[in-house]
Amino acid sequence: MNEQEIRAAIRTRLAPRLAEMGLSQEDVSDGMNLTQTGVLDSFALMELLSQVEQELGTELDFDTLTPEEFTSLRGLGAAFAKALAT
Repeated sequence: MNEQEIRAAIRTRLAPRLAEMGLSQEDVSDGMNLTQTGVLDSFALMELLSQVEQELGTELDFDTLTPEEFTSLRGLGAAFAKALAT
């Protein structure tokens, strides 16, 4: 799975939450900070990360990530793609 496919899968997972907020998947840009914009709180972010880790069969090494790398679709896609490559 490449970065773009990972971002698309995460957008799909976010769809119910986005709908509650009156947003569509297209309203979320790749660089949008998901926590600062209120799309996800810290608990929902950790839940999302756990679900994606399970789905992809890999784990992120949070010691090597900056907050920006796991709070945007671009960062998450890159981080998960890197984890899958190792």
